[in-house]
Amino acid sequence: MLFISLASFMISPISAASAAAQAAAFRLRRETVTFARGASSVTVQAVRGQRNWERSQPSGGVSIGDRSEDWIILAADLVISSVVVTPQRGDTITANGVTYRVMPFGAADQLWQYHDRDRLYLRIHTKERT
Repeated sequence: MLFISLASFMISPISAASAAAQAAAFRLRRETVTFARGASSVTVQAVRGQRNWERSQPSGGVSIGDRSEDWIILAADLVISSVVVTPQRGDTITANGVTYRVMPFGAADQLWQYHDRDRLYLRIHTKERT
């Protein structure tokens, strides 16, 4: 006979509070963006995450910089052609007329990672070339 503890299926009060706080923050800080892959796109709600500037060497007298921007998006909202997708290199996110390209971040060259323990939200790494 197999015994399974119901406690292992119950959400702890701390986990429930954390999930509620995450959802509230998302509702308060979200903005409408367009996620695109090739000619296909979907309009989703997103929250800006961490932002960094990287300066590269001047080329022909012109300085080139990259602005890295992380975007937090509900994973279930990324639906392209009726399929839930995960970000790929070259996908784009456009917000307020500015387009960011999905690009790897960090030593592991991650394009995205789960933002929360329950894997409901994705943190997508992007760069805007300036």
